[in-house]
Amino acid sequence: MTTPGPRYRRLDRDERQEQILIVARRMFTELPYAEVSTTAIARETGVQRGLIHYYFGTKRELFLTVVKDLTAQVAYETPPIDESLDMEEIVAVCVGLFLDAAEANATTWFAAVDAEGFGHDPELVRIAARTRDATVKRMLQVLRIPQPTDTLRAVLRTYSGLADSATREWLQQKSLTRSQVHTLLAGALLALITDIAPAVERA
Repeated sequence: MTTPGPRYRRLDRDERQEQILIVARRMFTELPYAEVSTTAIARETGVQRGLIHYYFGTKRELFLTVVKDLTAQVAYETPPIDESLDMEEIVAVCVGLFLDAAEANATTWFAAVDAEGFGHDPELVRIAARTRDATVKRMLQVLRIPQPTDTLRAVLRTYSGLADSATREWLQQKSLTRSQVHTLLAGALLALITDIAPAVERA
């Protein structure tokens, strides 16, 4: 008498979508956008390609979903910060966490910023804008600034351009080390908060 093998468990919709997203995120992170195909993602996931199109639509739409998840993680998933730290120490921790995320997801991150592979994309622009706003909001919470002005928010949004350029110099151009980028971004952010934003307010 043979012992029956393990029963096949059919994944529900949410589990299957998550499985596809895990594979898609890994492939978009490891490879340029143009080198990723829904056929390859389906093969890696063990599903028919049509199921990917059914759940997510085109490759572009799947990529946008991956980017939304990534940017939400960067903007919101900051672990609790030790409340005994002073402003300079908190800034250093926040910059370190940002660099961790940038390094782990460099290919996807720069593809999102550049809209690599399918030209200027308005939805990517909207995602980037929402991410900047969410990041500034989270930053103000972490830095314990209870009543930020609109000017301070605007100044902090400009910081995203510096952060993008600095990470490019580190991860793409190799002209700066991680330590140098950390020093640059932490020093700039601290100066923006303590000196530059107040001066802009008075201007």
